[in-house]
Amino acid sequence: MKTVEIKLGERTYPIYIGVSLTRIGDYLRERKFFGKVLIITNTTVAKLYGDMVFDSISRAGFEVSITKIPDGEKYKTLETANSLYQVCMEKKLERNSLIVALGGGVVGDTAGFVAATFMRGIPFVQVPTTLLSQVDSSVGGKVGVNHPKSKNMIGSFYQPVMVYIDISTLKTLPEREFNAGLAEAIKYGIIRDKRHFSVLERDLMKIKSLHLERTEYTVWRSCQIKKWVVELDEKESGLRAILNFGHTIGHAIESATNYKTYLHGEAISIGMVCAAKISKELNLLNDMWVRRIEKILVRSGLPVKHNLKVDKIIKNLIFDKKVLDGKVRFVLTNGRPGRTVIRDDVPEEVIKKVLEGQKEGTE
Repeated sequence: MKTVEIKLGERTYPIYIGVSLTRIGDYLRERKFFGKVLIITNTTVAKLYGDMVFDSISRAGFEVSITKIPDGEKYKTLETANSLYQVCMEKKLERNSLIVALGGGVVGDTAGFVAATFMRGIPFVQVPTTLLSQVDSSVGGKVGVNHPKSKNMIGSFYQPVMVYIDISTLKTLPEREFNAGLAEAIKYGIIRDKRHFSVLERDLMKIKSLHLERTEYTVWRSCQIKKWVVELDEKESGLRAILNFGHTIGHAIESATNYKTYLHGEAISIGMVCAAKISKELNLLNDMWVRRIEKILVRSGLPVKHNLKVDKIIKNLIFDKKVLDGKVRFVLTNGRPGRTVIRDDVPEEVIKKVLEGQKEGTE
């Protein structure tokens, strides 16, 4: 087992990596949680792990209930959150009650948003079951829901009290979902750690085959890098924006397709290649690094080209939550992986040129 601790004063919390879902109740008891527990999961994860988590928490002496939301990004909405508020009231949750988010990023973000806003905030635990949520979305306290015009526009910074990661849940993850999670792991190498990027290049096939040591290391190192960012800038007043490498265009692609065409990691993969090529156009990055970034994403089984009208993507850029004073901000690679710069002066013709070049059917 590996542990990472997010140090935020009174809101400090641990990330346990490599633990078993059958023991989560023991960990909750050892950390002296009490009160009612509501497990929020989705219809897919419930069939795989719902009973296991329910039984473990129940055996530890908690009064437990479980509720399910539909599976899919399109259900990460205020309507879903409202249905969960209803469940919270029906179960008579109190301020010392605990919400356990069991699932991927949609479950974690939505359940966390409900925890942050029900009774002005009750504690919650992240139990991520997808690679994307294990390396990224379960850590750092960003919770929220989507709006038809923009991803994650409605939300809050609200830290969990614990993150509990069982790597074995990845065995039941569809390959496409696993690949989508690799995009975020690769992102961490690009924004912060050149060596991590090289390790991912070297070990990619082992990770894709779920080699336990290499997969656990990948999750641990990603969480370490996010810990460094979150501790320095919890609420994205500056540094934390580097976590959005590839997300400006990625989120616009998701919004332009109503979250139905690409998985989050797939859209971010396209966005990262676009960010790398914008970096090249601005003389920040050379051809060799652009090719390496694109190659590792292709080897991961991820798309690097889109099938959309460029104007439709550009139209959605303005709704990105990183827009400041009407200017779209891009996180770009400065020289090599591990170095980033945030720019709000990228000419629209450069954005169009790169997006046109990344359309399917272009060389």
